[in-house]
Amino acid sequence: MAKSDHCTFLWRITLDNVTLFPHPGQALNLLIVEGTMNIFNKLLRQSALLLGAGLTLQAPGSFAARCEYLVQSDWNTGFVAAIRITNDTNTAINGWSVNWAYSDGSTRTGGWNANFSGSNPYSATGVGWNNQINPGQSVEFGVQGNKGVANSPAQRPVVTGTVCSNAPGSSSSSSTSRSVITSAFSSSRMSISSSSMSSRSRSSYGLSLSSSSIPSSSASTTSSKPTIPSSSSASSVEPNTPPVAVLDVTVHGMTVFIDGSKSTDAEGPISYKIYTGDPEKPTIFYPSVWNTYQTPGEYSVTLEIWDRRGATVRVSKKFTVQPVAGNQAPIAMISAARENRSIVAYATASFDPEGVPLSYEWDFGNGAYIGDARTSFTDCLPDQTTSQSALVTVTVSDGELKDTRQITAGGLCGTVFDVFPQPQFTYRLEGNKIYVDGRKSTGTTGLSWDFGDGSARVAGVLAEHTYAAAGTYTVELGASGQSLFGNRTTQIVTLGSASSLASSSLVSSSARSATVCPGSSAGATSAAACPAPSSSARSSSVASSSAPSSLAISSASSVSSIPNHYNAPRATTAPVIDGNADVVWERTAWAPIDVFWLGTQSNPSAQDYSGRYKALWDEDYLYLLFDVTDDRIYDGVRDALDRYWEDDTVELFIDENKNGGQHGYNTGAWAYHISTYGDVVDYTTSGPKLLNDHVTSRLVSNGSKHSWELRVRIYGEDYADWKANTPLKLFSGKLMGFSACYIDNDGSPQRESMMGSVNTQGHKNNQGYQDASVFGSLRLVE
Repeated sequence: MAKSDHCTFLWRITLDNVTLFPHPGQALNLLIVEGTMNIFNKLLRQSALLLGAGLTLQAPGSFAARCEYLVQSDWNTGFVAAIRITNDTNTAINGWSVNWAYSDGSTRTGGWNANFSGSNPYSATGVGWNNQINPGQSVEFGVQGNKGVANSPAQRPVVTGTVCSNAPGSSSSSSTSRSVITSAFSSSRMSISSSSMSSRSRSSYGLSLSSSSIPSSSASTTSSKPTIPSSSSASSVEPNTPPVAVLDVTVHGMTVFIDGSKSTDAEGPISYKIYTGDPEKPTIFYPSVWNTYQTPGEYSVTLEIWDRRGATVRVSKKFTVQPVAGNQAPIAMISAARENRSIVAYATASFDPEGVPLSYEWDFGNGAYIGDARTSFTDCLPDQTTSQSALVTVTVSDGELKDTRQITAGGLCGTVFDVFPQPQFTYRLEGNKIYVDGRKSTGTTGLSWDFGDGSARVAGVLAEHTYAAAGTYTVELGASGQSLFGNRTTQIVTLGSASSLASSSLVSSSARSATVCPGSSAGATSAAACPAPSSSARSSSVASSSAPSSLAISSASSVSSIPNHYNAPRATTAPVIDGNADVVWERTAWAPIDVFWLGTQSNPSAQDYSGRYKALWDEDYLYLLFDVTDDRIYDGVRDALDRYWEDDTVELFIDENKNGGQHGYNTGAWAYHISTYGDVVDYTTSGPKLLNDHVTSRLVSNGSKHSWELRVRIYGEDYADWKANTPLKLFSGKLMGFSACYIDNDGSPQRESMMGSVNTQGHKNNQGYQDASVFGSLRLVE
């Protein structure tokens, strides 16, 4: 039996064993790894024997093989490539050796189907079974590495060696098409590529043991920039020259084009982040952005750029926007989700006020292209089961003005994520006429309005309607989703002869203020404890004289009229995490945790469960204080990583930049489960992970009264399991996605009452473990 056939036989045994597992999971992953390790070790032993026998690995210089470097997968911080050696001669090649080097600071971190040596330049030789290349045949081996320049195309170096032809065009400098697979591999899982292997090389599957990985939203809209791997070889050659930031701002009435694309760096590509100064679209990772501001006035925009060595430069400009007559900018709407091997994105809900047909420019992180309102991007290899995501940017144009939107989308390869649309709208009344605005809706492929008076539904992000008579009407916004789900939300409006002007606050009439105690005034700043109200006591959002201009409020108050929102004051002194409330906690008010999300008991008694929370912050931490009544504290699962969601648990949902997005298999947002023992668990790219260094907690119980005090480190979306991560520094005005939750279980096989602090009407609130768009919000204030 030939060596290649023997490897095939071993691999098939492993696959057969895998199919016998009734429930894929950790045991399945371990078996695959074990089988792959056996093959990998065997190949290394075979190579060592061949080398010991004195086999010559370098081919004679007379050979003219084509040596190509092919980028197979390319994401923001890393890449997977293949080097292909094709024998174009009439003589068999018996042994080969090739070399390559990166000039942009990229580094090789793993590989397969070759023996590797060197450190830029790198060398590779055959592993025994692929030493011989017959005429007309080729062999391939894989390379995985970290980019020297984050968010830039993976470099394609020239492959050299005595076996390689020096004929023009023989080295692989050609670019791949946009359809080339862009893959993100988790550091703690083994990634196996078969799509690009030749029929001969597929007889042995390689093992990627790279310590690099791709945080699924490391390039997403976040308040901290993505980590850029530095090149030790580059930094030792000469001092780094900082990049040069060039910022142009062009104002078109209320619409502004912010352009940083003319920025340069002498040593190579740069990465971009734009701070728009608009709370509705605060940041975007892109060289340029079109944005329409909703409120006239002066704004400041900042361009931040950084190079592969981490040198960062900022430049800012101020400008003024005012309404002008004429063409109004379109409104970009975007929804994207994992569908098996691809990310499918929709901009079908985008809207132009004049009804002009729109064009769509898309970018999945590998270059912009003009496409349709629906597009897709294949980013998973065949049979890949790791989780990965991409930063998706769309710019819609009416031919004159544009609008840019950006989200992160992805998930576990081979699965389908159905995004649940979340409609939200504001309205304005002028006499008997209503103007509605649904641009804050997310996850939707289309919007339509029912004005509650029997008139026909109207499609679009914006709409207006004149009522025939004064009265009370229910306005409904319906949102379609990408496949199975639709959703709707309503608000009640009242029109009368005396009402000339009115406007709404955001979201629906059933949404509540998360920080107002029943019976207290909307502007109260008292920190006195108020009882956690029942669900029936929630306050409603109704038409008011004016919409709130900002989520930030005055010092010493956490009261907010924004539904599902909390303002956390700065702590004058850091609370001691001992389960006993220090005096500093009197600076902020209680917010109820009283919305039933999931479980077998939807209406627990006050003695069985009631709960509330407070929040404070300083530069280093977010602090939480939970006050819970629970007649039985239960922890039936002592293994911290086993069914951690079923016991009595405090759960924190944190999205540090409130950009939403799916996070079920990545670290773009967090759903921390804190047990009664203080263990902190969430599902990261490597599965359930103990994260006790993220949250420090202390539980103090007195009968059925329980006080949980927490100190939370906040991490940016560049967090990754495989690297050292530094918590963010917090600052006044920072807006985060946030929800507080308590899981009550009195000894049942599953949780009885999962109670939360926010209510997204018509939405499955318990989807927060995988969809950050359902989080509430938390603003850090003075």
